[in-house]
Amino acid sequence: MESAKNTDMGFQKENKYGFIKKPWIIPPSRKGAKMPEGAKEKIRQWNINHKKEPPHFSGINHPQWKGGKETEKQRKSISQSKRRARLKGSGGFHTFGEWENLKAQYNWICPSCFKKEPMIKLTQDHIIPVSKNGSDNIENIQPLCKSCNSRKNNKFYKYDIKK
Repeated sequence: MESAKNTDMGFQKENKYGFIKKPWIIPPSRKGAKMPEGAKEKIRQWNINHKKEPPHFSGINHPQWKGGKETEKQRKSISQSKRRARLKGSGGFHTFGEWENLKAQYNWICPSCFKKEPMIKLTQDHIIPVSKNGSDNIENIQPLCKSCNSRKNNKFYKYDIKK
């Protein structure tokens, strides 16, 4: 049950637990009164003069745009490798941009089988495997195609850059 108390701050309600609810305090002289047309017109004019177009942050215009669906799998694999390295305690990390630069240094070619990127998908191979306490730094990464990466397994092997 709610009981009402009349205080100098206005009308307050107390609920059954004894807590006071404060409804919107409207002075008795303004109850039911309408805003004057002059005040409404001033507010309307101010809103028209100060209206700003909201920035359109969608898609490529957004400051945190990362490439959309085209780069989603690559970004996901990098975050998964970061997590794997962190859990293993080996440390280090590399960014998606560093990975793209590394693929460009290798000329988008697998250094093991010498196939180029459109025909194959280059994957990140750790020279010193994370399972053997290798870091996830870009210096410990080399691009290999999926089959070469699987064949290498967790062995230590660094392929040279062929240009």
